[in-house]
Amino acid sequence: MSGTFVNEKLTVLYGSQTGNAQDLAERIWRESKRFHFAGTGEEPDNMKQFWKFLLRRSLPADSLKKLNFAVLGLGDSSYVKYNFVAKRLNKRLGQLGAHQLIPIGLGDDQHDLGYDGASDPWIEALWINALNAFPLPQGVSPLDRNQPVVPRWNVTSKLCLEPKSVNKQQSLYYSTRTSKEFFVTIIDNVRVTTDDHFQDVRLIKLKTNGQEYNSGDVVVLRPRNLPSQVAEFQRILLENDVDIPPETIFNLSERSSDFPVPPHLQGPISFQQLCEEYFDLTSIPRRHTFSILAQLTDSEIEKEKCLEFTTAEGQDDLYNYCNRPRRNITEVLEDFRHATKNITKDILFELLQPIKPRDFSIASSCRYHRDEIHILVAVVKYKTKLTKERLGLCSNYLADLKSGDEVSVWLKKGSFKFPLNPEDPAIMVGPGTGVAPFRNFIFQRVNEGVASADNLILFFGCRSRCKDFYCKDEYESLQDEGMLHLICAFSRDQDDKIYVQHKIAENAKEVWRALATRRAHIFVAGNSKNMPQEVRSAFARVCVEEGGLDEEKAEAFLAQMEKTNQYQTETWS
Repeated sequence: MSGTFVNEKLTVLYGSQTGNAQDLAERIWRESKRFHFAGTGEEPDNMKQFWKFLLRRSLPADSLKKLNFAVLGLGDSSYVKYNFVAKRLNKRLGQLGAHQLIPIGLGDDQHDLGYDGASDPWIEALWINALNAFPLPQGVSPLDRNQPVVPRWNVTSKLCLEPKSVNKQQSLYYSTRTSKEFFVTIIDNVRVTTDDHFQDVRLIKLKTNGQEYNSGDVVVLRPRNLPSQVAEFQRILLENDVDIPPETIFNLSERSSDFPVPPHLQGPISFQQLCEEYFDLTSIPRRHTFSILAQLTDSEIEKEKCLEFTTAEGQDDLYNYCNRPRRNITEVLEDFRHATKNITKDILFELLQPIKPRDFSIASSCRYHRDEIHILVAVVKYKTKLTKERLGLCSNYLADLKSGDEVSVWLKKGSFKFPLNPEDPAIMVGPGTGVAPFRNFIFQRVNEGVASADNLILFFGCRSRCKDFYCKDEYESLQDEGMLHLICAFSRDQDDKIYVQHKIAENAKEVWRALATRRAHIFVAGNSKNMPQEVRSAFARVCVEEGGLDEEKAEAFLAQMEKTNQYQTETWS
């Protein structure tokens, strides 16, 4: 009976920009099979349209009374509106009469284990409560957690005998580019920090063909693995008797309607293309990866370790093995050789995560920098206890681009909404590459002829005036011309470290003069570790010391600014 019983239908809806929500949705779909649910996964075509429909006042209060639901949000607690969308969705479903299976889950990118820190216990609770609501009949048991993995797609392959180089084949995504995507050409890729500075930051200028964008907008692109990373991955496979020549052509077909083959994988694809453009060779493996390796290995020692990593009790060990040293999937496959030697072509698509697109705040003005998009990129290279240096996938891909290289990109709205009224002061706090969206807005006002030191106040922070004060000449020139009030914090140019929050306090009178008009907008962008909270506290002190507000009223003042989008934050870890 257990082989034929099918439980209730479970639909997993997800909204995903970076791919993290899709990863979790797929995990829930996979695990639903253990409990015999007829699970399907779906990404609403237009999340905004779906949300707009749910908010219709004409919907009866019992519209969803037959629906059981559970909401898991993915967010970043450094943001003021942490998991705001998930919280509103959870509340709205309840208002329409739906029954909540378990309390809302709030994944936090700031957690040591990332989103898994909240999602793991939430998913465990989901299955417990789902089975209480829809119990299995007598004689039917949940399937084993470590049941053999069923590949999502059928994969066939053949060796391409054509003499042309695989590397000259068309991009994997070329034929499936959306109408929003377009090609840009690299104009300049210039390092804007000194050669002796520890951090390599690039100002990359991209040539467009007249595409328009607004202040606050974001450019999105798909990076590729570095040639050295591809060579290392292919070497490890070959050394473990997984012989897949780069010229091998893959063809994927649907195994189940639950998991259609995405458009960019529907045609013949070379293994070289998959290694360069699809498989994320720098990704940090998750629990599911070790569940698959446990099934592949013929070593009891490897199997025991992999299974330990899949348990709740083994998460600290998994963190210390993978997350803390940033050990990537390629290195894991080298460590677990008895599993690696049994990898098949279809299992590759289960073991390796796809490369996700990356977002960059646009650092140029569409009108001032005509037919160009500029981005500021901090090249990620750092050491852990592992011998080999850790390399950020996208930043190193971009750093390697040369003048004349082409990249496919698309545009989307960012989180910042800049004021339309040129008389509204903008107080911008942008340490490091956080300054990017502000460079966009500053030059927009310059182009419109409305830039002034009264309505553009920029707090910029870096380590040293001489080493990493990028775009220095531009900002100082604008200040000399009275079009910008530039306030810099150089944290390492003196014995005591000075940060942007200290400069806000030093310039409290001027800051309050702008805030007192009730028309000022505050924008904060940069690293999410401590800076956003410290900056907000600095603004609160300004309200107390210069505005004469007590601490409670100062908090209420800033909270009201946040509510009306006059205090906006965009941070990253």
